[in-house]
Amino acid sequence: MQKIQRATSSQFFDQTGRNEGKIHQCTPMRILLEGTCSFDCAYCQICTKKTGISFTPEELAHGFLELHRQGKAGGLLLSTGIPRGDVDLGMEKLTETAKILRTSGYNGYLHLKVLPGSSRTDIVEMAKYATRLSINLEAPNSSYLSELASVKNYTSDLLTRHKWLAEIMPKKHSTQFVVGAAGESDADIFQTVMTSYEKYDPARVYYSAFYAVTGTPLENHENTPLWRANRWYQVDALLRLYGYERAEASLAFDENGMLTNTDPKILLAKDLPAVDPAAAGYAELLRVPGIGPVSAGNILKIRELHNVREPETLRECGVIMKRAMPYLSLSRTRQTTFASWC
Repeated sequence: MQKIQRATSSQFFDQTGRNEGKIHQCTPMRILLEGTCSFDCAYCQICTKKTGISFTPEELAHGFLELHRQGKAGGLLLSTGIPRGDVDLGMEKLTETAKILRTSGYNGYLHLKVLPGSSRTDIVEMAKYATRLSINLEAPNSSYLSELASVKNYTSDLLTRHKWLAEIMPKKHSTQFVVGAAGESDADIFQTVMTSYEKYDPARVYYSAFYAVTGTPLENHENTPLWRANRWYQVDALLRLYGYERAEASLAFDENGMLTNTDPKILLAKDLPAVDPAAAGYAELLRVPGIGPVSAGNILKIRELHNVREPETLRECGVIMKRAMPYLSLSRTRQTTFASWC
């Protein structure tokens, strides 16, 4: 019989890592309902783990509610290991935990992880209580996933559920990639990310830099530098918030299909003609480093009444002039010093 170690209060605090001081109300606590798993995801610290801390739905729900009451947890991201390969039981316990939280009066952020291979009926039931649902694609395709896990089928267990989430909770679902775990290129990830946004329109895609954990099959694998995941978040913002198309954004990758440790927006802007803020459209303004959606909108709002070619005015609109200056065409009406641009 599998040994299940029941959690004490102190272990709950230890596992959540939220037992010291208050945190921002928007910060979700991340925790596993079940700390054992029969799946063999090679990067995961609980892969094929037979013993570990486990919570009942009641224990976890009431423990979280106490942390939330104390201001030590602003929200909850809840997942679970899969003991004995019983996905249905795992989904049932996750949903029961969520139901207890909601019926106990918790109305805050609740992100629930959908398990690979879970039934559509179980996902529909889980969605009744969740703020967001997600299923991790982990790798860009089935070939790379086979390097990480032998139990999961990429198409049926992951992509099909990703599609279902788009139908059940449109624009309120997400996914995640483990960057660098399977030796994939950034161009490989990009193709899957673009397809995901174009076909399934997730609220977010997350990127986790692979980190080798002792005792896992990939413990000797080289760690992915954090900058690579950070650059992915920048590329993702260009796609999700700045309106970059597939062909345009693909130019951010080098000849080997990899991102470099340079801001991708700067790379994509280097060959563009200088932009006149007094005449450019919204999309053109967004291509300028140092100009984001808010500052671009501000420029459009005030330029009928103010001279937006003045550095001071652009700065008041929220433009970061140190970044934007090389890409702007400014016909100044009075002489300024270089210091006024910075």
